[in-house]
Amino acid sequence: MAIQLCVVFTLVAASIHDCDGVLRFASYYRDHMVLQKSPERAVVWGYGPEGEQVKFTLSGQNLQSISQATVTNGIWRVSLDPVEAGGPYNVTAGVQNSTAVLTDVLFGDVWLCGGQSNMFLNLYQIFNASEELKRAAHYPHVRTFMASLVQSETEQTDFIHVQIPWSVPPAYLAGFSAVCWLFGRDLYEKLQYPIGLVESCWGGTTVEAWSSPRALQQCGLLQQPDDGPKVNSVSWNAMIHPLLNMTIKGAIWYQGEDNTIYHQEMYNCSFPAMIDDWRMAFHQGSGGQTALDFPFGFVQGMWENFRRDLYIFFTCPEIINTTKA
Repeated sequence: MAIQLCVVFTLVAASIHDCDGVLRFASYYRDHMVLQKSPERAVVWGYGPEGEQVKFTLSGQNLQSISQATVTNGIWRVSLDPVEAGGPYNVTAGVQNSTAVLTDVLFGDVWLCGGQSNMFLNLYQIFNASEELKRAAHYPHVRTFMASLVQSETEQTDFIHVQIPWSVPPAYLAGFSAVCWLFGRDLYEKLQYPIGLVESCWGGTTVEAWSSPRALQQCGLLQQPDDGPKVNSVSWNAMIHPLLNMTIKGAIWYQGEDNTIYHQEMYNCSFPAMIDDWRMAFHQGSGGQTALDFPFGFVQGMWENFRRDLYIFFTCPEIINTTKA
């Protein structure tokens, strides 16, 4: 069986680091990863020598496809035709005298897990951790990736650092988000095809840190908090923006505690604005492959002095395809 590859040359405009002409995949792409299955097209990109033709091959499961992409501004990028759930596949990018290879690649649904401390709580910290870690070996098709806790004042195209590269459980799972893992495991039990889980969250962060400047501007939120991961857009810049060029199925979110003491009165504007902006940005960054209304599930505490603004958000009919737990 053969599929065609559609070559796309544009990336989300942002600062690009490490464009040194060495052929390689972007930092998100590693062995054991999950790429988004059909009907969406998975996007794969990386770096290479300027002007060179990169030969790109996807092989496995009685499938082999070959295509080429031109390195422009230090970047090459391909968009696959839809691939059904399954694997494993090998993904190879090559130029003259240089080859980069990804092995054990699966196709399934890719979910982003974001927010603050309750999403960041790792599996080792839950009450039945040893039992869950033991069970994890029975889920080799649920793969995990974790972004590092990094801030940036400017939007990054690639991750500055990766905390946990794509892994097969139970490897590195003790330090992975418990909520994210349990969500993905249960999803796999229902769907019975590969699930990719991307953890990008940070304890003690506000919604403003995860929002782009354009989303904050919609709500008139220009005032900066004083320190660290609470500063406007720093987590968006370093921990979300690098994912925009990839295709995802959806996102889950657990945040809100820190906004009980910071811009609480604006949360009914800032949170919907963030969701809308993420959807638009992921859709555009993936060349239209991530759905413009991708599923966005969230969990938040209902403290007495926070209920009104959350209630207003929960009952907003225009925020479509969201689910509250």
